[in-house]
Amino acid sequence: MAESLKIIFLFITLSICSNTFASDFTIHSNHSFEKEKKEKKSFDEEVGAAQKGNLMIQVSLNVAHHLGFTKNYSSFGYGYVYDGIIPGLTLNLDYNVHRYVGVGLFYSVGFQNYKKSNVFYLGNAFGARTTFHWWQLLDDKSDVDLFSDKIDFDIHAHLGGFALSEKNKNDNSKVKKYGVNAGAGIGIKYYFVKNFGVAIDAGFEEASYAKLGLVIKI
Repeated sequence: MAESLKIIFLFITLSICSNTFASDFTIHSNHSFEKEKKEKKSFDEEVGAAQKGNLMIQVSLNVAHHLGFTKNYSSFGYGYVYDGIIPGLTLNLDYNVHRYVGVGLFYSVGFQNYKKSNVFYLGNAFGARTTFHWWQLLDDKSDVDLFSDKIDFDIHAHLGGFALSEKNKNDNSKVKKYGVNAGAGIGIKYYFVKNFGVAIDAGFEEASYAKLGLVIKI
């Protein structure tokens, strides 16, 4: 009888220990899973196309041309305005001071040789700009994967000045003008690999109405 009681007591003790261990293991497993989810979320945030400390170098071809809100007409009486289909290039340097906010500098140029009037036009725009990476913010705050590791939509604005130069090659006379340059637009970047991609911008850009370019991220 005593032996039977010892066996029953031992069985009950083992059962209690087993249940306690199983409960502790479940709690530990759930804690590990939650920790893993948090770490995964943190990792996902780190691999976004827009990160604090990134420097983006973008070189673009300009689509159409302007130098701000003021129309600049020929100073030599030929009646045309330096606007519209004039080729040009833009360089943007943007540094992310925050995951969603960047600041930077720009330089843009447009140039045209008017053969009929024999006038060479050169328009330069320069200044500072800021970008808001709203697509990265949307991805971070939603439960849907928006592929923000490759796609970066932004809203940007710029403020600076312009320097316009006209040279009449008939008599080598020159005219220069200066003014304020400002505007805003939207942009999208798609990264084929982590640090290299293509960019499209549209709006009232630095010296154009749209830009098509390549971007390097450091």
